[in-house]
This record gives sequence, C-alpha cells and structure tokens, in this order.
Amino acid sequence: MSALPENDLESFIDEGMKQADAFTKLADKNAVLLHKIFMQSEDGAELLAKWKNDLIMVQSIHPHSTQFEAGLMEGMKVFVRNIIIQIESVESEL
Repeated sequence: MSALPENDLESFIDEGMKQADAFTKLADKNAVLLHKIFMQSEDGAELLAKWKNDLIMVQSIHPHSTQFEAGLMEGMKVFVRNIIIQIESVESEL
C-alpha cells in the first residue's frame, strides 16, 4: 500500500481541521440556543425542571418494564442530561 503524497496528506488534514471547526461552531450555537430556550424563559425553565424531576430524579424502569420500554426511558434521560450539559457549558463561559 502506498502512502499519500505529502501535499494530499496536508490538504486532508486541513479539510479535517475545517470540518472540526465547523462542527464546534455549530455545537456552540446549539448550546447557546438551548440555554436561551430553557434558562432565559420561565416556561422553558419550568419544562426542563419537570423533565429533570420526572425522568432523572425518579426511577423510571420497573421490574415489569420490557427491554424496549427501558430503552426508551433511558434514551429520554440521556436527551435531558445532554440538554443540561449543554446549558452548563454555556453558563460556565458567561
């Protein structure tokens, strides 16, 4: 197997860096939007508190839950946790 020519390798790395920068900018923008929706609005803050209480603070998987139901509940918990993590990342930069 032959190696990439030096200029192809450099352009490959440059393109990867551009994509990483674009992804970071998009992720930062999404985090700011989540903060705006859930922390700068009373309704959003109330909804996030309800989700946190209903999904994270209370056991949601019971002995009679099917694997499918357990997977759905865990997925919803991960969704809410990710929102909270994004909000905390914005607040740490303020």
